[in-house]
Amino acid sequence: MTNYVDRLRKAHQALSDAIRREAARPGADMLALAVLKKRRLLIKDRLSALLREATGLRTVRRARARRMQRA
Repeated sequence: MTNYVDRLRKAHQALSDAIRREAARPGADMLALAVLKKRRLLIKDRLSALLREATGLRTVRRARARRMQRA
């Protein structure tokens, strides 16, 4: 999963750079900016979901381990 997260982070950064370049260009294409921003948001949402899942799984595993130790 780490490789996938790293690829998503790199893609997010590349889109941020592309957005910055397009916005700085005179006569920036607003449609292109909207498409780039939408793609970046989709990647950000996917990253958030993956990290939330990973954190949640660790929390559940820790809670189970504690219950097993008590028993």
